[in-house]
Amino acid sequence: MKKIIKHKYKIFCFLVAFVFLLFTSKNSFLYVFNDWVDANAFFTVGKGMMNGVVPYKDIFEQKGILLYLIYGIGYLISNYSFHGVFILEVLSFTIFLYYMYKIISMYLNEKYTFLILPILTFIITTSTSFVQGGSCEEFCLPFFGVSLYYFIRHFKEELTSKEIYINGVMAGCILLMKYTMLGFWIGFGLFIFIDLLIKKKTKKAFLFCLKFLIGMFAPFAIALIYLFMTGGINDFFNDYFIINMTSYNPGEKYNIVQRVIRIFRSSYVAIRQNGLIITGLILSSPLFICFIKDRHKLMKIGLISSMVLSYVFIFWGLKVYRYYMLPTIIFTLITIIGIISLIQKYTDKMLYKKYLNVFFVIIFILSAFLSYKKANYGCDIKKSKSDYFQYKYAEYINKYENPTLLNMGFLDVGVYTTSGIIPTTKYFEVQNLDYESYPENLDEMEKYVKNKEIMFIVYASMEKDVDVPSYVTDNYELVYEDKYVFEKENYVAFLYKVKEES
Repeated sequence: MKKIIKHKYKIFCFLVAFVFLLFTSKNSFLYVFNDWVDANAFFTVGKGMMNGVVPYKDIFEQKGILLYLIYGIGYLISNYSFHGVFILEVLSFTIFLYYMYKIISMYLNEKYTFLILPILTFIITTSTSFVQGGSCEEFCLPFFGVSLYYFIRHFKEELTSKEIYINGVMAGCILLMKYTMLGFWIGFGLFIFIDLLIKKKTKKAFLFCLKFLIGMFAPFAIALIYLFMTGGINDFFNDYFIINMTSYNPGEKYNIVQRVIRIFRSSYVAIRQNGLIITGLILSSPLFICFIKDRHKLMKIGLISSMVLSYVFIFWGLKVYRYYMLPTIIFTLITIIGIISLIQKYTDKMLYKKYLNVFFVIIFILSAFLSYKKANYGCDIKKSKSDYFQYKYAEYINKYENPTLLNMGFLDVGVYTTSGIIPTTKYFEVQNLDYESYPENLDEMEKYVKNKEIMFIVYASMEKDVDVPSYVTDNYELVYEDKYVFEKENYVAFLYKVKEES
């Protein structure tokens, strides 16, 4: 019991993470299947990675290698489902919440943790940006949480060398997940450097930069060693950095002023997609940062600047996918702390009476219930395997010995996951790339099909845009055709089997 009391906040963080994600993440045990194409693509690459397939070299995908490693570990826990990924999701979110607790404790009585964490978790996991669970942005939350805590704490107590290295590692992990989210760490490093210079600690300021960069390079170096030993280092730089930087930019050319205007317009659109509550909390966070009880003005300026830099980097490419801004919802914590700070003097006496614990239990239960009711895909909890064509197709495919599979027309629809098949071709899905900017994806797939290198093809498309290429129908026979709904749009999925030689 003493140990439970000692670690009660850690236990509470885990409890909140588990309960809320159980309802809101389609990777959880309550859901039969997560049919989100991104999660399935990550799982397919992670699965391949655990079976000797080298990301970028042997299989083409465009997120960071650390994300594939996470999904690969999830695959080792559960080979044919996302339940292993869910376990890692809960652990990741627990770490994130623990550092949110540490931030809360710097400004409020730590008991407010029992009030704020369920509310914050409800806001994040039911936001439009949360999507279906297991996004790259979601797995980046603990890295944001750790560094946000240490950034604020630096201005109260300067970071030790170990803590500087730790935050460098956090940035390095983001570099290996999705480097467009590094904006926050640029603000982190810049304002701590400025603070040390203002204090006339010039040597310490430059040592801070050196230590931070060493920490940042550490995970990157480990990844480079793996990629060098497996012969994938050139493909890594080409696929992860060069193609991502050059193939997603709109055709229009903008000067710096026009781009900045469009970046903030894109940011505002992304924020508004999450509804009025989150929009209000985020847009008002700079105001509450200014009024929060903290005498360090540079910290406040740095925090607001880091927030702005986060949006600039995330939306530099002027693309707006609804999951992009998920990590930035972390800044709503500052608003919540600010609101409670303003009303604290009127409520303290009332809250710390004998009914305090009952009040917190009610908040937890209410927030959990609302997360169940407001979960983005809560209606899918009632579904069974028979509701997903992915299981029917997998059952048919696995009747054949050593089947091979190619996912065409769309991103990974999940048949690789349900069948357990590891792609045997580099291009295993159709990426969100314009043909003009990167024709190799579709051109190579056409070669696979014409050469009949693959036994089965799953061809998925929006129902209104179905256009199966003739080179598919000439070489493959239709086995199944299923209509389904994905992201509120009507789709159709065809299963083709290679024609036998006459």
